[in-house]
Amino acid sequence: MAKTSKFQLNIGNVAYSVAVNEKAYGLYDVKVNDETYNIRIADLMSPSAQATAAGPSGTTGAAAGGGAVKAAMPGTVMTVKVKVGDEVKVGDVLLTLETMKMENPIKSKIAGKVKEISVAPGKFVNVGDPLLVIE
Repeated sequence: MAKTSKFQLNIGNVAYSVAVNEKAYGLYDVKVNDETYNIRIADLMSPSAQATAAGPSGTTGAAAGGGAVKAAMPGTVMTVKVKVGDEVKVGDVLLTLETMKMENPIKSKIAGKVKEISVAPGKFVNVGDPLLVIE
């Protein structure tokens, strides 16, 4: 169900042929003339991300008061840095996700205790999938 948009862009005397192909939620291939760029855009208010927010540093976390930390981007879990029962502070790295050959640290937005871990290294997750629960 990929969406593709094509258009012509003229800047001064230079014409650009642009095609934008949505690969997955927030992941795009943008072809300008004959060069393709891979673009990742995190939607902060996505209903599928619900209580999760993604910032420019790739951080995610649960809503105030605890809850599920959900994936704000699709990717493969590289490492899980915490275990059930661990106390975490705001900013602690909970796990790392690899998306488009980039490792993204997933940081806690709240302080609390890790109640449940829903993923393991090597598991692929989609946007909105639960990663872990902090209470």
